Amino acid sequence: MQPPSTPSAPDQPLYEAFFGLREQPFALTTDPKFLFMSASHRRAFEELLTGLRRREGLLLLTGETGMGKTTLCRAVIDALGHRTFSALILNPYMSDAEVLRVILRDFGLVSRDEIRKGAFAKADMPQLLDTLEAFLRTLIPLNSYAVVIIDEAQSLPPKVLDQIRMLGGYEQDGQRLLQIILVGQPGLLTTLRSDAMQALDGRVSRRAVLGALPPAEVDTYIQHRLSVAGGKDSVGFPSDSVNTIAQLTRGVPRRINLLCDRALEEGRVAGTNVITARLVQQAARAGGNRTAPGDETADGLSDLALQFEHEVVTADRSLMFGQMAAADETAAPPKTRRLLVATAFIVVALAAAAGYYAWATVDTAPGTTPEVPEAPPKVYVVPAPLPLPTDDEMLSIMQELERSRQGPQPER
Repeated sequence: MQPPSTPSAPDQPLYEAFFGLREQPFALTTDPKFLFMSASHRRAFEELLTGLRRREGLLLLTGETGMGKTTLCRAVIDALGHRTFSALILNPYMSDAEVLRVILRDFGLVSRDEIRKGAFAKADMPQLLDTLEAFLRTLIPLNSYAVVIIDEAQSLPPKVLDQIRMLGGYEQDGQRLLQIILVGQPGLLTTLRSDAMQALDGRVSRRAVLGALPPAEVDTYIQHRLSVAGGKDSVGFPSDSVNTIAQLTRGVPRRINLLCDRALEEGRVAGTNVITARLVQQAARAGGNRTAPGDETADGLSDLALQFEHEVVTADRSLMFGQMAAADETAAPPKTRRLLVATAFIVVALAAAAGYYAWATVDTAPGTTPEVPEAPPKVYVVPAPLPLPTDDEMLSIMQELERSRQGPQPER
């Protein structure tokens, strides 16, 4: 392979074309076809699928950010078959009514425009619940599933969590009408253990946990992603490169994706289809340099791992907020926006007041206090009295009042 003549040229190929890939193998998406079944992923997949097939009401999936929780849930839904109705709640900062509207929209009962403009925009909670329950009862004769996946559930308000508990309790003839998967970070377990959430915690029938990939599975993970994208034989990751990736990413799938994506770009620029450990380190340093080029010591990799972790956290936040914005345009009501604007205005006003106070109280010299100028003397201006009307003016006024009381005179 020949490297591009000018790395900044606008007509240079993307690395997918350079390596002969059908698509981007390490994209930060939740496409189920890229799901890699590690030991913990396989256990969680089987646990959730079994619970859904047994019509259990409330399931729980936890794991650190970037472990592939949402991707796993999508794969579970696909495994249930085409008769499954599913709803995915990506934005946890919604009210209970907004959550219901998103569920009805994802189930196909109402469009996004109807939510904003139609009857559902003004429907209250009883109306929304009646609509959902009526739809769920029609699925029983069809032997269809209705599943709701709630991502980032650790951020849900207690009121919404309690509403979810009630939704998971819908049943007919001993069969659950709606099944819910709560997906969140380990902090969700602490939330469920609180006294206020005991009723919800008691409804959870299955609990699955996703963990990081062990170093031995990182190479298999990379080869799996390349194989799905059609480039298993066109790109090579030697063992030392895989070890570097495992150490820098700590086995977190999303971090592996981000680092491998950058490493492939470095390989395209270098014109090679062998992604060496040096190229991996260059990819990790893309946002800044903390170690000297070629430094492969343990301390150097530790510093590089800290830098890369900071960059991945930033990417995680961007991805999360991007998903939240795409999930539902109605998730930020005007009242919330007004509250945010008012809060920002108050913060700016307080900052300006603090700055003025600091400027006004700064010392002019060490050990001295600036003199405060005396207030200017107050000047009171007494308005001049209005002159009294003359006798002729009083007579004219009395005549006008008399004519107004007598009304209009007839013409002669």
